[in-house]
Amino acid sequence: MKNGLVWENGTLFFYKDDQPHHAGIVKDGDKLYYIGRGGQAVTGRHVVHRSMTNGLVPHGTYTFGEDFALVEGSYLAPVKKVRKSKKRRHASRKNTKAERIKRKKMRILLGGIGGAFALLLVIGTAAIVANLMGGNTPPASSSVEGSEDGGLDKVKLPSFNGEMLLCTEQARNQYEGRTDITEARKGGNPYQAFVFSYELGRDGTLAISERADMTAATTFVLSAHETSLTIDNLKVATTYYYCVTVADKTYSGSFRTAKTTRFVSLPDVPNTRDIGGYETADGRVIKQGMIIRGAELDGLEEPTYFLRSDKVEQVTATFGFVCDLDLRNGVMFPENYQSRLGADVEHRFYHAPAYGEIFNENSRETMRAIFSTFADSANYPMYLHCTYGADRTGTTVYLLQGLLGVSEEDMEAEYRLTGYMIGDYATSTRMDVIRNGLAAFEGDTPQEQIENYLVNFVGVTPEEIASIRANLLEDAAS
Repeated sequence: MKNGLVWENGTLFFYKDDQPHHAGIVKDGDKLYYIGRGGQAVTGRHVVHRSMTNGLVPHGTYTFGEDFALVEGSYLAPVKKVRKSKKRRHASRKNTKAERIKRKKMRILLGGIGGAFALLLVIGTAAIVANLMGGNTPPASSSVEGSEDGGLDKVKLPSFNGEMLLCTEQARNQYEGRTDITEARKGGNPYQAFVFSYELGRDGTLAISERADMTAATTFVLSAHETSLTIDNLKVATTYYYCVTVADKTYSGSFRTAKTTRFVSLPDVPNTRDIGGYETADGRVIKQGMIIRGAELDGLEEPTYFLRSDKVEQVTATFGFVCDLDLRNGVMFPENYQSRLGADVEHRFYHAPAYGEIFNENSRETMRAIFSTFADSANYPMYLHCTYGADRTGTTVYLLQGLLGVSEEDMEAEYRLTGYMIGDYATSTRMDVIRNGLAAFEGDTPQEQIENYLVNFVGVTPEEIASIRANLLEDAAS
């Protein structure tokens, strides 16, 4: 069986399991080659996109010689796109002095109004500082004039009028049972970032925390030349407190995110979401941020699924992963394989079974190892995946959520969320074989049957099960 680089009739090809494979940049000794469509190495000048660099070279244009090898020093960086808002920024800088003079004249004129204006100013300021709740549409804004000695011309911050949605309306409707996922997936990618809209007279900062005392806050820079800040990967069903500081003046408030599935954003990696946020039969909830599930990060089986080197630090800073729980077959990869999440992240291959395979005798050891990993608190937060984050990952999460006490309806719904990426999973009946297999184990509910399967068939100990629940469950917020 052919695998790797193969010379055929003076042309270089790349094979995977005896099939020509479009692999992108590959390395052989001290030489780099670009394997294009049809698995054939290219010559001449070519643009190498991010998904095809495989972490070996930066994204850009390269020249490949007649021997197919990359020509040293031929790299051309991609042309940077000019942001549309740049002209507006320059215009705002030019007009700043004139606008300030105009505003100063207006303040002098309005000063004669006296007490009535002062009362309106107090009311406007209170509206900003109040702890208001937000809406699913872009939040309305409130304004407040700053004092002359403070140097502020105007501060405009969002006034949140309801819970903020971190997914599409269609995805929320599906979560709440008002539509099925087949209809919901017509809305496209279900993930939606949080947008903080504002207008400032000068640069400021935004601090956001899950705690009212603002400890453990994350701080962002607010540019006076922008009008919004996009923040990725906030938790769902969570109250956030914020503090905006501009020229020694502080404006505080809060908003709450809606209770939905927590889809997350990992650059160029699809089917990613948090398995947390689900309620359990005993009134607790699975902690968010402990296990993020998704597709592969290295593009080794699916070349377009690739976490670029320049994004690794961003991802690890956001999620804090310490374990890469990889359900793929490790024999397919190099002995010295390292997680795309970095050398400090422990990587483990498990060659996990899916669906009915979990009941095979030769699957016991693998399943026991996987659940022993869940029992060790040192392995969190973790990234859990196979190739597509669908079958092996879906089976493992189904069993884990059942052990934690999630309802069968929610377990099934979580599995089918892969339907946003792969349509067949939206109405899949693949879980039927698991439910039928679990019926052979004692228990009045699937949750009880899953626990008996893990203890009596797989060999997970009661102590490990207790540890898994302690690691992943918390009391529901009041």
